[in-house]
Amino acid sequence: MSGANDLVVRPAKPADLGRMRAMWSEAAIQLVKLDPRQRLAPDAEQVWEKAAEAWLQRSEVAVFVAVIDQNPIAYIVGQIEAARPGFVPERIGVVSELAVDFHAKRGGLGRILLDTLQKWFKAQGVTSLEARVPLAHPVAQAFWRAVGAGKISEQMWLRLD
Repeated sequence: MSGANDLVVRPAKPADLGRMRAMWSEAAIQLVKLDPRQRLAPDAEQVWEKAAEAWLQRSEVAVFVAVIDQNPIAYIVGQIEAARPGFVPERIGVVSELAVDFHAKRGGLGRILLDTLQKWFKAQGVTSLEARVPLAHPVAQAFWRAVGAGKISEQMWLRLD
């Protein structure tokens, strides 16, 4: 029997998107503060939610939520992508988003979600993953280092004026 505050990790549903959008917005605003090169579109939340609706329909994308009392408090998005031509493995898992409600009073949510996503990737025959981690976000960088991830490349940014 589950208690009232038991954590459940499950695939995201359309009904979760509003709460997920709020977590995304919190994280996006924080990223813009950390990296002034990043800018949000005026309709950023709506654009994100439309993209998330599409993710829920795609077989090569997995979206998991951590839920307490039926309220999502964290989520992760991963997708299977082709690796660079000529390299193995031919397909990789890519973690594009990991967001935790800043007000959640529960530690370890990122690891729990990552473990769930890793199991999904393995079930799809994917043996390695890459994470898209903002360079200007030291907490996210520390999380990925703590789970054993290391740099494989540098992503460069250039503004074209």
